[in-house]
Amino acid sequence: MANKKSKLHELLAVEGDLEGIYKTITQETINTFSNKAHHFVGSVRELEWFEEGQKDEPKEYQHMTTTVKDKLDYNNKSVIRYFDALLQKEATNQVAVSDLIVDGVTIATSVPATMLLGLENRLKVVRSVYNAIPTLPPNVEWKKDPQKGDNVYSRVHPEEKMKTEKIFKVQVLYDARFPKEGERGESLPAQVEKISETKNVGVYKKNIWTGIISPAEKSKLLERVDKLLRAVKKARQRANSTEVLKVSIGKALFDYIHAE
Repeated sequence: MANKKSKLHELLAVEGDLEGIYKTITQETINTFSNKAHHFVGSVRELEWFEEGQKDEPKEYQHMTTTVKDKLDYNNKSVIRYFDALLQKEATNQVAVSDLIVDGVTIATSVPATMLLGLENRLKVVRSVYNAIPTLPPNVEWKKDPQKGDNVYSRVHPEEKMKTEKIFKVQVLYDARFPKEGERGESLPAQVEKISETKNVGVYKKNIWTGIISPAEKSKLLERVDKLLRAVKKARQRANSTEVLKVSIGKALFDYIHAE
């Protein structure tokens, strides 16, 4: 029965596990070689009397846990699996390609899977730039103004602000009083009060133009970036469906290391 052919995305899914096992076993092997050399030693200790008739003492045994060769074989199995997975991934990535298609239009052909992955991540950064674009205030009427330049908007109606000044008026509280002829009494002057009043004396008119885009324009740009992101993701998935190339390197490396 033929072996089931695996896809690149399946290999990528287990690569992290193989790497973790490789690192764990390698570190454990280094620790054993460095700090547990007694694992590779076996011994038996017994007492031989110089004179006969003495009471025998029991032998002392130390069990040999393993050999350096067996420990290396155990370690190297995980290294071989990981190295072979890396080679298969890199070799397959050389032929794992897909066209980038948006709205039925081919943007690029035969884009490598690794490029598509990097492009997807970088387009997310691009989207954050477009998402930060300021837009025209919606409560103001704007129009494109080519006289000011390309991609420039001007307010249809200028911004207005009143110019005011304080003026003072005199209000008569009581008129002046003078005694009639033949009457007694003093003359009383009129009583007045100065009152301040704010009066509009003019209007400031401010014509405003800006290079900010409209909310509709921003929405259209973000929509296109999002379409690209979706298209890149689909292309990456197609590229990652490429069959894995069954190549190996790990055993050959250790065959060389242990050659007679």
